[in-house]
Amino acid sequence: MSFYECLRAYPEGSSSASRMALKAKSLGYRGIVICNAEPRRLFRPEAAERVRGIQVVIGTEVMAEETRSFRSRIASLRARYPLLLVRAQTEEMVRRTAEDPNVDILIPPSNSRRPLSIAAARSAQLNQVAIGFDLRPFFSLSGRHRSRWLEGVGRNLLMARKFDLSLMLTAGARSHLDLRSPRDIIALAEVMGFEHQEACRALSLAGRLLDLNRRCWPSPGVELL
Repeated sequence: MSFYECLRAYPEGSSSASRMALKAKSLGYRGIVICNAEPRRLFRPEAAERVRGIQVVIGTEVMAEETRSFRSRIASLRARYPLLLVRAQTEEMVRRTAEDPNVDILIPPSNSRRPLSIAAARSAQLNQVAIGFDLRPFFSLSGRHRSRWLEGVGRNLLMARKFDLSLMLTAGARSHLDLRSPRDIIALAEVMGFEHQEACRALSLAGRLLDLNRRCWPSPGVELL
């Protein structure tokens, strides 16, 4: 199975895109998607694209905090990047993101008190928006904070399963030292409640989305060959 990792690179991360690509290749990834918030400022992307044996794609990540310009910004980014990931911070932005078919992946907050809602999950199902799980907090939190985060992940996972939503896994790497091998991420996901095949599909989802987005879809359900 071809595994892909969504990550950030310098200047929003501490390692260059080429360093990330080389490390990901050594760990066994088929490709990486660089999801900086400002991809135009990415440091020397051409160097990363010259790394052989791994696919390097420049996508973008949107930190969804305010609602007024959100839809127009998403529409403008959709035309420029092959993968669009949104990290929503509030319940309202989770709902708005789930309602937008231009979004590929939604990463909702893993809050045990306010998990992914039924309304948002239903909208994500209708608009084919995948639900992302960023494992970075597992490595930075400890004690009761980690326990609460794991509880929130479990609730979001149950809701995503209930509505048969596509799942995505990422280690949220911002440095080549943050990267974890596919085997390690899958093992950690299983501890968090994922089934083995479910975790494998989630770690390869980004590659499948890239293939779909490169095809020409003049309207929903219609492909131009």
